[in-house]
Parts: sequence; structure tokens; C-alpha cells
Amino acid sequence: MAHSSGSGRSLRPQHAASPPALWPIAIGLVVLVALALRVQAWSPFAASHPDELMQYAEQANRLATGHGLRPWENRLGLRNSLIPQLLWLPFWLGRHFAPDTLTGYYLGRIWFEALTLLALPGAWLLGAQVSRRHALVALFVVASWWESVLFSNLLLSESLASALLLLGAGLLLGPEAGQRRLAAAGFVLGLGVLVRFQFGPFAALVLASALWRRPGVFKPVLAGGIAAMALGTLSDLVAGAVPFSWFFINLDQNIAAGRAAGFGTSPPWHYLTDYYHHFGAAALLFIAGCALASGARYRPLLLAALVHVALHSLIAHKEYRFVWVASLFVLVLAAIGSVRVFDRLLEPHIHPRHLRTTSLFVALASWSLLSFASFEATGGYTSFRGGIAITELAIDAARDPRICRLGVANGLFYHTVPALLPHPIPLSLAPKELIKNDQPLPPELVRGANALLMFDTLPKGGTAYRKITCRDLPTERVCLYLRPGPCAPDPLYDAQAALEREDM
Repeated sequence: MAHSSGSGRSLRPQHAASPPALWPIAIGLVVLVALALRVQAWSPFAASHPDELMQYAEQANRLATGHGLRPWENRLGLRNSLIPQLLWLPFWLGRHFAPDTLTGYYLGRIWFEALTLLALPGAWLLGAQVSRRHALVALFVVASWWESVLFSNLLLSESLASALLLLGAGLLLGPEAGQRRLAAAGFVLGLGVLVRFQFGPFAALVLASALWRRPGVFKPVLAGGIAAMALGTLSDLVAGAVPFSWFFINLDQNIAAGRAAGFGTSPPWHYLTDYYHHFGAAALLFIAGCALASGARYRPLLLAALVHVALHSLIAHKEYRFVWVASLFVLVLAAIGSVRVFDRLLEPHIHPRHLRTTSLFVALASWSLLSFASFEATGGYTSFRGGIAITELAIDAARDPRICRLGVANGLFYHTVPALLPHPIPLSLAPKELIKNDQPLPPELVRGANALLMFDTLPKGGTAYRKITCRDLPTERVCLYLRPGPCAPDPLYDAQAALEREDM
């Protein structure tokens, strides 16, 4: 695309600077980098939040097998079923064609991660509004920035919704977008809001910026949005729910009833310290400066990101994933702006014939170094996800023919849901007070479960169990214990009964 840059100069020479055949090769190499980094970072048992395992993997497994655990959100109808339904087929294929394995779980994770790669064409489309150089750097940043890789690995609504909104914005904001592309933009943006309705204000601001530039986009975008809402309606009906009832239930529970605040509250400036922790000071300054240098055409996206963070700063319960969509968009804008910055910095020192190529490679190298420095400064992936040891011990228990029921400490339970196990094994959930108040093991739990997954020191009443194996977590140690003898029925501490009793 040969649009003018913020400086008013024609960008046609930028396209002529490199042979056309080189651009598909460059794009292919960046996509290979994206795939390689995600394969290297892939850790299917590492989670950053219980939602990944209980809300999405377990519910997809329940759809595929007809049995599984239902947390309080599912029982109340707090969320729609789009993500579990998206994951249903790979889980079903694995359970049907490779029983007693984790094939379905692995396929589900791979499929979800593939869907998050929709962010790549979104980044290219936004950068291509200036030139292919800007598009390539934007593509490279989304492909290689370590947090972009991390979120692709996380089975979260925020990961998928952010990718969808980035693609939707890229489709929508191009000045040459035709009717079909605009309808596709409306559909993708609507789908992103369905996946994570809290991103609705962000999507609305993106749409408003497009309408301000081109009022005629409204009808095709609306048609695409209606198609997305129709899909959401169908999803709810298939799940046996009143269409969009989850939206009102969510507002009632998390705002009126204060459920979200029960998970913890933070001061309004929490996200400022979060950004410092996640990016590091040098990266944060570079990204902020380059995002501002991206040009006037991208100001509405920058405004949408700032408004999104500001609105979420007013909500008591804060988590970094809630503002990831803003972070992702700012990274893309900073990538675009960095090409402008390096063009200006290098212009006095580089021959005009080589300026664009040199600036491109300097931008790519700078982003690579900055991502690595931020990764090292923040601790990388292991600082934001974990729990592998817990799941591995649960898998060991599921594969041990001696074990007829596994009792799990409350703090470890989300990492042992049936979706993570090669085949079903009855699970019991120990009461919260067991560890917190140093209470003894309930006799019913001891009789019901001949194996326990708990911390390194068993509570009182566990003398019948012997330690089988242990694994290390970053700050503590978890162990699998076994006692001789059979398992009695355990209706009191059975996992689903315990979830309902403790309102989990």
C-alpha cells in the first residue's frame, strides 16, 4: 500500500527499495520465528491462572466426555461456552481415538495457541497502512516479544480476545477496506467481545475511530457484528442457556455481589507498577516513546489503550491479563513508531539509498535485544506461570493401578482437574482449613482416598500414608502419598460435592 507517512512524503519508494519477491520470504521467516518461539515456550501443564484449567480445559473435556467438574461460575451461568465449545473437537478426538492418553488435552492447547496467531495478520495490516517495512516490524514484535509468546501459551479468554481485536482493527482501519473486509472486521471484533466482554469498551473506541474517518463503514461492520452475535446466540442455546444471560449474571455477581473483589483488591495505580514489573524501565520508556511516534493515524488506538487501562484501574480487582489487550496494541504501535524513529536518527548518517533497509534491520535488532533484556529483568515465563510439578504428580497417581481415589490439598486442586489426567480417577478435595488452621485429616477423607497429593509434611492423622514421590515448586515441595487398603465411598469430600459446599 502506498499511503503517505506522517511526514507527508510518499511511501512508494519504500516498496520499490526491495525486490517484491523478498517480502514473502521475510514474512515467512518472521512467521517461522513466531512458531519456533512458541514451540520453545510451550509448557501445557504450566498455568498462570486457575481459569485456564478449570474454566476452559475442564469444561471442554466435560463437553467431550459428558462428565467433569463444574465450578461456581459454570453452575451459575456466569460465562458463555464459546471457548470450551471451540476446544470440544480436539478434546473429543483425543479421548475417542487415543483413550487413556493426554492427546486431547495437547490437541486442545495447540488449537487454541494457533487461534492466538490471528494477532500476526492483525499486526501486519495495521503496519501496512504506512509501508511494508512498518508492517514487518509490527509483525516481528507480535511474533517475538516474550509476553506475546507467553500469552499465546496461556489458555485464557484475554489471549484469544486480544488477538481477535488486533485482527479486527487491522481489517477495519485500512483506508482501502472494501465491503467484505469491513463485514469480516465487524464479525471478528464482535467475536472478540463475546470471548471477553470486558474488552467491549476497547472495541467500541476502535469502531468509533473508524466511523469518524469513514462514516460509510457502519453498515457492513454492523452486518458482521450481527453475524457474530448470532453465533453467540447459537453457542448459548447449544449450551442450554438463555442467550446472553451470562452477561447480566456476570454483572450481578462480580459487581453487585462483589465476587470479583473477593479475589483481592488493588489500588488505582496498580497497573502502573504492573507495567514496570512486566516490562522493565528501559523497555517501558522505549515503547512509550515509539508508540507516541507512530503517527496521527494511530492516535485513536493509543487512546483506546489508555482508556482501557484507566477503566480497569477503577475496578477493585486487578490482574495484568485484564489489560493485555492494551499492552498488545501499544506494542504494535511502538513497533510502527520505532521505524519512524530510526529513520530520523539514521538519516544524517546513512546514504539515502540504504537508509530504509538499515533502519529496518536496526529496528528488528533493537526489538530483539529489548525483548531479551525485558525477559531477563522480569524473570521470564517462569515468573508468571507454574504448577507443573502438581500436575505431573496427579498424572503419576492416575497411572498407578494401586490408587483408587486421590485426595488433593485445596491449594493444589486446580492443577489436578480431570482434563489434565490420562484417564478418570475419583478425586476428593481436602477442606481449606486443613492447611490454614493446622487441622487433622478428616477420617472420611482417609477412608475414602488411599492416595493423597499434598505438601511435604502431612497434617495430623496421616500416619497410614507413606511418601511415594515428591517434586519441587519454586517455594515449596509437593508429594504423593499412598496407604494400603481399598477406598470407601466419600460423598462428603468428593470433588464436585466439595466445590459446591465451599462455593468454589
